[in-house]
Amino acid sequence: MNRRDLNFVFQNSDKNQLNRLYEKISSEQKVIVIQEPTSQTIMLPMKDPVSGGTFYAGEVLVTTSTVEVSGSKGWAMVMDDNPELSLILSTIDGCFASGLYTDLIESLYISTLTKISDTREKINQMVNATKVNFDLM
Repeated sequence: MNRRDLNFVFQNSDKNQLNRLYEKISSEQKVIVIQEPTSQTIMLPMKDPVSGGTFYAGEVLVTTSTVEVSGSKGWAMVMDDNPELSLILSTIDGCFASGLYTDLIESLYISTLTKISDTREKINQMVNATKVNFDLM
């Protein structure tokens, strides 16, 4: 489990489980909000497969926030205008940075990765079912 992957993985996590973890953390630890959740746009960089150069494909709406949990800073960036999720994820990130609740965070992380993998597998099966075999034509 890598700290930089937490943000992406937990955006795909069950909201009820995230809320329960956040409530546990906020009730037992001192959480200081350094930067309130803020919506903004960022440029989306893309790599040109032909030239190998980069270009910007457009802007993406994100929400960011920064908190401090037991002396460790936590940060999150989530897609769209979602201040609640941004605050939850930055709090979890701060806990992970300070070494608190790592067993609960890891458990949710693993279950969410399994869910993401299962979803991708189902989508791949549906896409593969539409594949045309030109050798048979």
